[in-house]
Amino acid sequence: MKGVAAVFVMAAFLALFLTPTTILAAEDGGIEVQEVKVALVEQNLLVLLIVGDRFVPIHVDATVAVSIYSVLSNNPTTRPLSHDLMRLILLELGAKVTQAVITLKEKTYYADLTIMIGDRAWIFDSRSSDAIALALLFKAPIIIAKGTWDSSSQRWDLPKGDTS
Repeated sequence: MKGVAAVFVMAAFLALFLTPTTILAAEDGGIEVQEVKVALVEQNLLVLLIVGDRFVPIHVDATVAVSIYSVLSNNPTTRPLSHDLMRLILLELGAKVTQAVITLKEKTYYADLTIMIGDRAWIFDSRSSDAIALALLFKAPIIIAKGTWDSSSQRWDLPKGDTS
């Protein structure tokens, strides 16, 4: 019985890791973000993913806002935050973030974070804010799925409050 279970586990492992992954690129129907800002609007911290005169607002917690702001302002924190630590670990392992794809499902933003190790792409489900922070740290493109852009982007009227 243990032998049969081992065969099933091995088959599942091979199916998972040998299945080709599809990576969404901007030319495949996604919209590549041109600019990222952190904003405080009516007591809410937002990351604004901007393309031209439109943007997608994503609510973030204070820790992620600080992490993203430190990258955008080129002003690192005195001690590494979680995203900085993750970047250091990935670099030490010979890996790099190559893109973050943002989608909206049932009023919640998600992200697929693509990490390359050698010539192998790994795609991880991620909170959108974490994927944005890591993509910025690696200078990787942030892509918004076309359907998400069409349903969630707003016309750019300077938000009330402070922005970075």
